[in-house]
Amino acid sequence: MKKLAHTSPFLLLLLPVFMMIVLTISVNAGQKNRNDDASIKTTTTSKSILQTAISLFN
Repeated sequence: MKKLAHTSPFLLLLLPVFMMIVLTISVNAGQKNRNDDASIKTTTTSKSILQTAISLFN
């Protein structure tokens, strides 16, 4: 505990900030993968809608 007593209080206050930054980055990385999956599904749906529209006009 003596080592912690010699640590600057400013650095101790920054510890939760760094933890929140890491948490935010990890959550955003997980959401990016979900968004990529959703965009792939949307693209295939768009293609099927486009093909249906083309077949209706032909």
